[in-house]
Amino acid sequence: MRKIVWTEVEVALEEIINEYERVNHFISFFQDERSRTLGLRMLNPLNIVGLELGTGPGNFTSIILKNLKGSLIGLDYSEKMLDRIRKSIEAENLSLIRGVFEYLPIKKETLSFIIASYALRDSKDKRKTLKEIKEVLRDDGGELLIVDIGRPDNPVIEKFLRIYMRWIVPIIGGIIGRKRYRNPWGILSKTYLELPSNRQLLRMVKNHFSSASMREIALGGLLIITAVRES
Repeated sequence: MRKIVWTEVEVALEEIINEYERVNHFISFFQDERSRTLGLRMLNPLNIVGLELGTGPGNFTSIILKNLKGSLIGLDYSEKMLDRIRKSIEAENLSLIRGVFEYLPIKKETLSFIIASYALRDSKDKRKTLKEIKEVLRDDGGELLIVDIGRPDNPVIEKFLRIYMRWIVPIIGGIIGRKRYRNPWGILSKTYLELPSNRQLLRMVKNHFSSASMREIALGGLLIITAVRES
């Protein structure tokens, strides 16, 4: 399989704005929202200023805002995604910026929480991203929440999931999105192969945070990682 061209991933995401969340519900057997809700419950009250990495079209952004007592910054590389949010969400405590995960345009130690929901897998350099996340989080208890597709450590389950992501997901996405010939889901499924295993990802997080834990859902096909930065 040829190496991912990340501009293709961006284009693919923009092509499926309208059906992205709907397809996610089906391919995750409706566990995507459950994992997001569980993740939010694992965080302390969302106060002061936080950041959502990879807002996409803003479906989870609206949920975060309902649970937020402070302000939220939404970051995405795609201007089309940000435009969708501007048209669909009106909130005085929401600011939107364009940027990449590896170089966050935010002052150090200013955020009380960061949420990456089904977004970290689209990072070109996950170690660099985690380093950036740590630097912009407050050192007095700033929290990180990662909700994403998992790459199970069990080789049998991982092989099944790899087949599912490569062959079944594009079919489901193509049917729901009515895209037969140029199916963007075929490109997005390749990002799965760029993921570290669940344990490897947890170790990567622990390299930057003194406190980190992981909860696996659907036999490790989905994961929730929480971490706290402490001085």
